[in-house]
Amino acid sequence: MSTAKLNPSDCRIAVFEKPDSPLKIQSHAIPEPKEGEVLLKISACTICGSDLHTIAGTRKEKTPTILGHEIIGHVAAMGSDEILDITGTPISTGDRVTWAICMSCGDCSRCETGLPQKCTSVRKYGHEVFDGESGFVGGFAEYILLPRTSAILRIRNNVADEVLCPANCATATVVAACRQVQTINDRDVLIIGGGMLGLTAAAYTKSTGARNITVIEPTEQRRQLCFQFGADKAVTDSSSLDGKYDVILDFSGVSQAIEKCIPHTAIGGSVVLVGSVTPSPGISVDPEFLVRNLVRLVGVHNYHPKDLITAVEFLSLHADNFPFGQLVACSFSLQEINEAVKYALEQKPVRVMVKP
Repeated sequence: MSTAKLNPSDCRIAVFEKPDSPLKIQSHAIPEPKEGEVLLKISACTICGSDLHTIAGTRKEKTPTILGHEIIGHVAAMGSDEILDITGTPISTGDRVTWAICMSCGDCSRCETGLPQKCTSVRKYGHEVFDGESGFVGGFAEYILLPRTSAILRIRNNVADEVLCPANCATATVVAACRQVQTINDRDVLIIGGGMLGLTAAAYTKSTGARNITVIEPTEQRRQLCFQFGADKAVTDSSSLDGKYDVILDFSGVSQAIEKCIPHTAIGGSVVLVGSVTPSPGISVDPEFLVRNLVRLVGVHNYHPKDLITAVEFLSLHADNFPFGQLVACSFSLQEINEAVKYALEQKPVRVMVKP
């Protein structure tokens, strides 16, 4: 990697070109924001599991690209005199912000019917082709350029980056999943998967009044973590389940686990599938069981911008109640991005942070 001093108008980016190959540190001119665009100086970006899957080749991604989407940044420049965040608040140079992972047009039939996360022309941060002129939308960089259609949220607190970085990924996704459920208060909840999503879901459902929370997680270390995030019980697999659950949230994407857990749904309960985002075996579901027990089976992919507002509010209120900051095992500089990736792949912590 080059360590040459940059010109004042340049910045460093880490470009992913192909699986099982080092990300390449490059120098690039800092982009200038056009009408409606916002240029941010990135303060931190955590490495999501999807980034690791892409780098390892188990998840196909368009290339070349700047990966990374769990980002916190500060406004460096704006392409318009006034730009509002998703609450209608004006943003200014120096403001600390986060933003929804999806870029939606706002005009298509899906956007107009309340599904901007499935916009017909949706683009996603950390998932777009970087060609030198466009695609400056990844977090493994010193700067990022937010297009005009971005759903930006100004952060009005001093909660650490380690806590807030996943807000626009794991936390907002958990909020979106729980929004599909009529109520969580005084309900029994089963969470499949004890990674970032599962731990967040345990804390979120606990904070919203869940009566009892059980997490299925095969890894011993993560099972122990579950109790720090509000779980009442943590088991290795579905064979240890001995009751019915009003809410079942799957973040594992493991077909076999999903299939075995659905029969544990209580009458009037809901099963929300979130983790099945890559091709996987089909599952067998007894339709009579769903019908006679009034079971709702729903899938969630991406999230609505309003879920990001709730996510940041949740983390702001509960930063001291659950050890979210401790989920970041260590931090690396952008120059050390490949060391950060290696550490994440080999040690498998919940999160690793990159701080440009």
